[in-house]
Amino acid sequence: MKIGDLVKWYAVQNDLTDRFDIDTGIIIEFSKTGHDTLSALVLFEDGSMDWISTKTLEVISENR
Repeated sequence: MKIGDLVKWYAVQNDLTDRFDIDTGIIIEFSKTGHDTLSALVLFEDGSMDWISTKTLEVISENR
């Protein structure tokens, strides 16, 4: 996973359901969030940005 990769993120709608929202976006930046953990700043299709754990992201298309 690297900057510029197109990623998919499955976001749980709420605690009472197993339904997911699927969002796609591009990785803009990385940040170390713990000793062994990493988060990515993702620019989503709707123009919003959020820090997401890389453990919950799936690469759809790699940046070349």
